[in-house]
Order: sequence, then structure tokens, then C-alpha cells
Amino acid sequence: MSSALSRPARRSRMSLFASERSHNDEVWKGYERIVGFDTLPDAEDSVSGNASYTLQVKAKGYARTKHTRTFMCAVDATESSERALEWIMHNLVDDGDEIVAVRVLDWEQDYVDQEKARIGARSLLSSIVELNKASDADRKISVTVEFLTGPIKSTILELVRMYRPQSLTIGTRGKQVSALQKMLGSTPLGNLSKSLIWQSPVPVIIVRPEDRIQKHLFKRLADPRRQEYMQLVQNDKLPLSRPHD
Repeated sequence: MSSALSRPARRSRMSLFASERSHNDEVWKGYERIVGFDTLPDAEDSVSGNASYTLQVKAKGYARTKHTRTFMCAVDATESSERALEWIMHNLVDDGDEIVAVRVLDWEQDYVDQEKARIGARSLLSSIVELNKASDADRKISVTVEFLTGPIKSTILELVRMYRPQSLTIGTRGKQVSALQKMLGSTPLGNLSKSLIWQSPVPVIIVRPEDRIQKHLFKRLADPRRQEYMQLVQNDKLPLSRPHD
């Protein structure tokens, strides 16, 4: 009897940087703004060209204690960042914790649209608030968003040293794994991910895209060699087979 493997329907997603998010007043109910900094206009006048746009909100009733943990996530405008943030919210964050989301705009670009960066930061902030409400409506957290210009790796590491988070989480696009990598059990990572793993003073968590994990799982389950093996080990006549309950 052949078994059909049905793939779960992929849920629709709104980009973390969609401007529609920050204009929704319902998102901000139960939250209050703490502080914000904007040095983007000064970027051209600085020697390094570095600048930042910082936003921070906290849930009403939030209080930082000795048990407060800080989790940092490095993001960009890709779906892998959405997965990483969702993973943090569902698996790490607890009541009283702090989230720091960081996006570094490459300083080697000739032009950085300042207003677009501000809109992106506000949209990212509202996205994290929405994720927290969806995960646990009663969970009170603090959220900080940092948009910066500068060299990506060194800027992220500088923020890690400044915030001293429990961990740094980044998403990966889930590139194809070579035969050698499969044998070694290694995960394909970009140069930035590898550098952060080696140089970060805190643990680095790599979140693989869920859809690629599911694709790999279904491919394994559909492998005829695996099905033949399962039929073989389920044979009661084999001396090493386990008896059925």
C-alpha cells in the first residue's frame, strides 16, 4: 500500500518591515515608549560615517529584575530573519525579558535612505510587539530596535559587548548541503554567520528555515530505501525485531 505524504499548507506572512504594521494603533495598546535616539542626520559629518536609529518600548507594568534576560537577534530584510525572531519569541522569551533586534546597513553603500530606515525600524518594532502578543498576550517584555550604519560584523559584535545578551540569534537561508557536509554533520553557513560564531563572546543560535527542514524531512520519508528498511525491521520473523505491543 503506497502512502501519500501531504505537505502542510504554508501560512501567509507579512514582512517584518511592512509599513502597514507601525500605523496600526491596536499594536501599541498596552505598551509605552521608553527612549529613542536618531543620529542618522549626523552620519555624513562623522569621520567613520557610522550612525544609528534606536527605538525602545516596554509593556505597561514591565519591570527589570535580577532575573531579566536579554536576547539579541540580528535581522535583515529576509524571511530567515522572520523565522529567527519567531523562534526566539516561542522558545526563549519569558515574562520580564528583553529583546534587542539589530539591523546593520552596510556602510559601503553609496547612499542610505534615512527615512526608509526609520520606517523599517518602526515596522520591525511593531512586528516584535505583535509576535509577543500572539505568543503570550500577558507576557510583559521590553523591546529595543537598533538600525545602524557601519561594517556589519564589527557593529554586531560591538552591540553584543554593549548589551551583554544571553545569546545572539541569526537566521540562515538553508543552503544546499554537500555530500561531505552531510558526512561531517555540518550546516552550511555564510561567512558572516561563521565569523559571529567564532568571535562572539556569547552563544550564537542559528535558526534554519522551517520550510526547508520540512522539505528535507518529507524527502527522507519518501526515500524508497528508507521505506524498505522500515518494512524490514518491522518483520516479526527477524531475530532482532522488537515484538509488537
